[in-house]
Amino acid sequence: MRSLENIFGLIKEINKALTITVGNLKGGVGKTTNAVLIAYTMAKKGYKTLLIDKDAQANATKMLMLTKMAKEDDQITTLDKTIMRAVSDGDLSDIIVNIIENLYLMPSNIDFENFSKFLFQNTKSQEEEDFFFDKLLEPLKKDFDFIIIDVPPMSKEITRNAVVTSDYVVISLQTQERSLTGAENYVAELDKLNSLYDLDLIVAGILPVLLKNKGTVDEYILENAKEIFGEDNLFKTIVPQMERIKRFDINGISENDRHDFKVLEKYEEVTDELLQRIAFYEEEKLA
Repeated sequence: MRSLENIFGLIKEINKALTITVGNLKGGVGKTTNAVLIAYTMAKKGYKTLLIDKDAQANATKMLMLTKMAKEDDQITTLDKTIMRAVSDGDLSDIIVNIIENLYLMPSNIDFENFSKFLFQNTKSQEEEDFFFDKLLEPLKKDFDFIIIDVPPMSKEITRNAVVTSDYVVISLQTQERSLTGAENYVAELDKLNSLYDLDLIVAGILPVLLKNKGTVDEYILENAKEIFGEDNLFKTIVPQMERIKRFDINGISENDRHDFKVLEKYEEVTDELLQRIAFYEEEKLA
């Protein structure tokens, strides 16, 4: 197993951000929580990290802006511009918000519902449509170690635009049947895009999120997932059901008591495993 110090050095030597989409075609399976808390943990580890919120519901934006306000003694921060406006202007560079040291946010808003319509009106081919966001994001990749993209469920255009600009995908799998089906369909979509555009996209792993701790359904879904995807492709770290995460949605990420630390310690395990997985693939590329 590689040491975290060696992985840190490896990542820092790469001359542009490694981009990770956290996804699943099913909604409500922990995608946003996983994306935000992995990004938060990476920043705490010293990686300059950008979280891109590509969901019009803007839950990642709300959580991180609340986190920023709490760190700044509730000082109000207003967003003059969001991702849809920046996409329309053809420049993403001036909408990035610093949340804490090393952690940055590209915020979303309800107007991002218009992204699909915008692509239809402003592109002339499927390929131009799929790579529209990639061209805007590419100049920013030199400024970060990691870029993590949170995407909504069931949006083909947003999903494709996130995936084609990514190096890795983490699939969020809540232990319910529909989430498993969504993960299967998502992998099929990734395979299509990989083949169509020769992306060299890698599924870094499937991250299980328990619906109910020690539940029989959870165990059944996990066993099925191992059979479908292969045991090595599932994270060994499993995210249990934790009530404190719901408070993070309301108040932002805090580090005040043992319940906070329990969540953050679990996501440190998740992030360490993700870094191990990425380091393995990055070293393979160099070999």
